[in-house]
Amino acid sequence: MKHPPSHSGCQVFFFGAWRWCVTRAKELLEVHESVATFHEHASLAGMDELLPLKPAPEGYLKLVEVKVDVEYAMTKTDLTEPIIVAPVSSPSGEFFGLMVIDGWHRVYRAISEGRETLPAYLLNPAAEEAIRIPL
Repeated sequence: MKHPPSHSGCQVFFFGAWRWCVTRAKELLEVHESVATFHEHASLAGMDELLPLKPAPEGYLKLVEVKVDVEYAMTKTDLTEPIIVAPVSSPSGEFFGLMVIDGWHRVYRAISEGRETLPAYLLNPAAEEAIRIPL
């Protein structure tokens, strides 16, 4: 189930040292129910900190910010389409947390509209490993 090296032209999400093939994630979700747990109302709490919704406090820099096309986010996103979330771990297996790998434009719009939740697929660790593209 690893990401095939020949899988070209795929949609990829980058965050720090991690890269995930979103195309492969969607393929796996279509074929195998067991690759993820569906959550109808996944919390968006704290995600605004990673988006360009507000500037950094005076005297501080935002070190991490997910870039979004605001016009696209506010006009062309479907908030009923689940976002895809992956567990992030170190090579030694230390759990770092969860990362949205598909759906940041939907997250931006939802938060802008005052929503607190979105539907989401939470990938299991094996599926995350299968879609991770090694550096």
